[in-house]
Amino acid sequence: MYIDNGKQPDEPYNSALGFWLPPDSSCGNFQLKYMKIIQRLDEANRKITESHQFWNLCHEGVMFPIGAFERHLFSNEEAIYMLRKAADELVSLVWCLSKYEQNGQYPSKIKIDCLGAVIAQAKDERLKVFSDHLELMGILNDIANAFKHSFINSDHTLLGAEEPRIHALGLAHNKLNSEPQFYDERWSPSFGQFWGRNKVEPTVTHAASVAAAYPGRGRLKYAS
Repeated sequence: MYIDNGKQPDEPYNSALGFWLPPDSSCGNFQLKYMKIIQRLDEANRKITESHQFWNLCHEGVMFPIGAFERHLFSNEEAIYMLRKAADELVSLVWCLSKYEQNGQYPSKIKIDCLGAVIAQAKDERLKVFSDHLELMGILNDIANAFKHSFINSDHTLLGAEEPRIHALGLAHNKLNSEPQFYDERWSPSFGQFWGRNKVEPTVTHAASVAAAYPGRGRLKYAS
């Protein structure tokens, strides 16, 4: 398993994996949102597993099985999307809870609702729980944006030589006179460290504060 969300992908979700969150806030059902985050991580783990399987097929012989290389790349891309979406949801959830903790009410607008918004914040405005993971947030944000927006990203045909790797070519605003940015990342521990259950615990502080207000509710190139 590569992203630790407390369960195997095909095991049923259990509320014991998380903690109490308001089910009826003005921003939505936080318990449901947290469950969906866990489920997205399940799907990301399935895609990471597929990425490894197709990478192994590519290394078994001289000739690649038909479609193996492409499915390896697409599995990476789909896993990154799931991680990016889960991260954006988690950012929004934590930010809403922090505003409730500070002001005693939920915000009328979720201003910090994605990784990019966190990265763009001034250092003194950013929540510490976000600052602790800022480098990793930046990597995930940049790679996801390269997959989604960069026209030159499909030009590379790279396959990890020793292990499955994530490769992306970013190009700011697709301006051809911009300097391309190349990304070469491991699946583990690069992304796994952000999702370890010990890393999610700071949200318990915010959740406890909110809970107090609700008594009784419980041919190819190889990259080395």
